[in-house]
Amino acid sequence: MNTHFIKIFLLIGLTSVPVLAQPNRQPAPPADTTKPAAPDDLNFDEFTDADDRKVKTFATQKVLYITPTRLISVGYESQFGGQITSTGGTILGDRPVDTNINAYRGIRLAYNTPVISRSNLILNLGLTYWNTTAQTSNTNFNGFVNTLNQGLRTTGFNATIFKPLNNKHFLIIQGNADANGNYRGFSDLSSRHFTYSGSAIFGWKKDDNFMWGLGLTRTYRGGNLLHLPVLLYNRTFNTKWGIEAILPARAAIRRNFGTNALLSFGYELEGNSFFLGNDLTGRNPLFLRRSEIKPRLNYERKLAGFVWLAVQAGVAINWRYDVLGTQNPVANEQPIFTNTLRNAPYVNVSLNLVSP
Repeated sequence: MNTHFIKIFLLIGLTSVPVLAQPNRQPAPPADTTKPAAPDDLNFDEFTDADDRKVKTFATQKVLYITPTRLISVGYESQFGGQITSTGGTILGDRPVDTNINAYRGIRLAYNTPVISRSNLILNLGLTYWNTTAQTSNTNFNGFVNTLNQGLRTTGFNATIFKPLNNKHFLIIQGNADANGNYRGFSDLSSRHFTYSGSAIFGWKKDDNFMWGLGLTRTYRGGNLLHLPVLLYNRTFNTKWGIEAILPARAAIRRNFGTNALLSFGYELEGNSFFLGNDLTGRNPLFLRRSEIKPRLNYERKLAGFVWLAVQAGVAINWRYDVLGTQNPVANEQPIFTNTLRNAPYVNVSLNLVSP
């Protein structure tokens, strides 16, 4: 029986060999591993990686190590001592009247927020409130000094547009509307309280360390309405030193201590035209055209997160402090009286929430 099974197994095996050895189709010819010649009109420069896409880039609004932008600021400023001398004009004549100022101080609040923040457009809106009150003695000229004792206030709204055109050129457009005067509440405001200013700058950004621009400004920083050319110059030379300037408004040399502290020395020009109400007749308006130049030393330091402390000290140098009958200069105008405010040291302390 075993022999029978062996014969059957051999028979199946022999009949299967031709089937395995001879397939039903012809084998494919061997692949040609030689590379085809490149056509003469094929330009390999037209080929790029699949992830290599052309993306338009835009200049940013800052340079490295620049002073942080304040989103919310709560501050207090005080000038120490001084004297104001009033003379001339249509009220006092040639008789000078002196008034001692023991202190000249007030709070300063600011709020700024980015409404639109995209790579190709940034729009910031802001509000400011400044209050300055004088503490006087030896008051011989009660009318004007009483106005100072009531306080001078500025409530402002501002908008700033940063529009990069590409990664080298940009536009900055900025506007302010300020209510200035000795008003106590918003119900006291009239059109005479408001001043309007603004700037337009076309700029170039060479790299992350240098940006500059030229433009025009309408400003009340000199007390009078002025139309002036403006120069923007922000430059970081290295991790320690830089310059920040928007001339003629302000300029400073910056010294960084890492990314958490900085010290700067420079100046700022501050001023506006303040409506004080009407004179004793009730018919003629009175405007205080106030301006001062402040050389100053400024120190800012990170406390925690995005909260920074700023301490500023300097000298307030009087430029203009005259009372006239118009808000803006007119031909052949005469001051109602002129004031000379003695230069005084000042200090400003603020707590700030800054942008990343």
